[in-house]
Amino acid sequence: MKRIVCLLWMAALTVGVGSVRADEAIWMDDERENVELISSHPSSASPSTTKGPFYYQSENELRMRKLARGAANIGLCVAEIPNQMFQEAYKTSPVTGIFVGAVKGVVKGAKRLVIGAWEVATFYHPTRNYYAPYVEPEVVFQEYLH
Repeated sequence: MKRIVCLLWMAALTVGVGSVRADEAIWMDDERENVELISSHPSSASPSTTKGPFYYQSENELRMRKLARGAANIGLCVAEIPNQMFQEAYKTSPVTGIFVGAVKGVVKGAKRLVIGAWEVATFYHPTRNYYAPYVEPEVVFQEYLH
C-alpha cells in the first residue's frame, strides 16, 4: 500500500499537481531502494529552457545573467542614494534619512559600480562564486519587486 501511495505521489509531482522541493521530498517508504527519486525521472533528465528553481540552467544562461546584472548595477548605481535615503528615513526619521541615507547610498552605490564593472569584465568566466551575485539584492530596487 505504501508503495502505491508513493508512486501516485510521484506521478502527481511529475505532471505538476503537487509542489514539493527536491530537498523536502517526502519518503513514503522506509526502504529507499523501493522508491525512485523525483529527479531520476526521464522527463527531468534533459535540459530545459523552462525557468524555475528545479530546472537546469545552461552555462550561457548563467553568463548572460551575470553580464546583465553587471550592466544593470553600473547603470543603476546612482539609484542607491535615494534608495538608502528612503530606507534610512523609514527606519529612523526623515532628517536622519536625508543625511545618513545619502552617505550610505554613496558608499553602497560605489560598491555596486565596482562590482558591476567586475561582473561585466569577467562575465564569461565563472570566477570563485560560480556566477552567483556578489551583492544582495542583485540589482537596486529588486526588494520592491517581490
